[in-house]
Order: sequence, then structure tokens, then C-alpha cells
Amino acid sequence: MSLKVSNAAKGELVFTSSLFLAAVVILFDTTGLRQAEGFAVIGPQLFAYIVGGALLLLSSWQIIQVLRGNLGQPEQIEGGEFKSTPNWKALFLVLAGLVFYALLVEVIGFMLCAAVLYFLVATALGEKRRLRLAAISIAIAVVVYFGFTAGLQISLPFGFDFIPGNEPVVEEW
Repeated sequence: MSLKVSNAAKGELVFTSSLFLAAVVILFDTTGLRQAEGFAVIGPQLFAYIVGGALLLLSSWQIIQVLRGNLGQPEQIEGGEFKSTPNWKALFLVLAGLVFYALLVEVIGFMLCAAVLYFLVATALGEKRRLRLAAISIAIAVVVYFGFTAGLQISLPFGFDFIPGNEPVVEEW
């Protein structure tokens, strides 16, 4: 039994197979992660297993669908217009956000830097409601910060360590 695959399906199989391979690498690398002391069940290793397992299941399902002939269909979006010139303003907004984050994350902390980065990227993508965007950017930054620091026990810089009385606490074991 020979399996005939169209050129479109070959492209989808290559992409989906790369996702499958990434999932295998993630799961293999996760087995070698050293479990931090003090964690019963929840820790960084659990998160990596969840991501790797979900990626493995979804990419396997997608490979089966492509082999059965169910290919992805491009969306028929109306209203867009083709521009031949690059959008330099958007590029510089994203670059400014990345540079701001990279230079100041240790000084003013993750939450503020991430909120500015999210705000600038969304602005570059065309979001016009600035006040709403600022509130959403701050909320996302706070959720990500506490998700990593409290939920996964991965420390992110809080910032403002230069203020007297706000030095990080180092606990001796």
C-alpha cells in the first residue's frame, strides 16, 4: 500500500512533524530536570510535562488528519489591503519595547517592564484604545509574574532594589 501525499500535504507534514519532534525533545529534556527541593508535586517540571504532552498529542492528531487528507484551509479574510512598504513604526515600537525590557528588567522589575512591552507590541499591532490596553497589559504582567513566582517557584526580578529597605531577602539554609 503506497501513500500518495500532495505537495500541500507535504508542507503540512513537515511543519507538524517538526512540532512532534519538538514535543519529544521537550519531554526528553524534562526527564533530566532536577526537581527542586521543597516541591511535592507542582514545580517547573510539571509545567514542562504538560506543555510537552499537549504538544505531542496535538501534533500526533494533526499528522493523522493530514494523512487522512484533511488539510488546512486558508481563511478568506476581506477588507485587508496590501501595502508594499514596510511598517517601520510598528517595527520600531516592538524593538523599543524589547530594548526597554532587556535594559531595565533588573532595575525596575518584571511587572513594569513586561507591561510596557505588552503595551508597545499591542500598539504596534494596531490597537487604538490606549487606556484599556494599558489596563490589560498591567493585568497580564501581574498574572504572569505571580504565576511564575508563586505558582512555579521561578523567581522573576521584582525591581526597585536600589530603594533603601527594599533589598532582596536572602535566606540562609
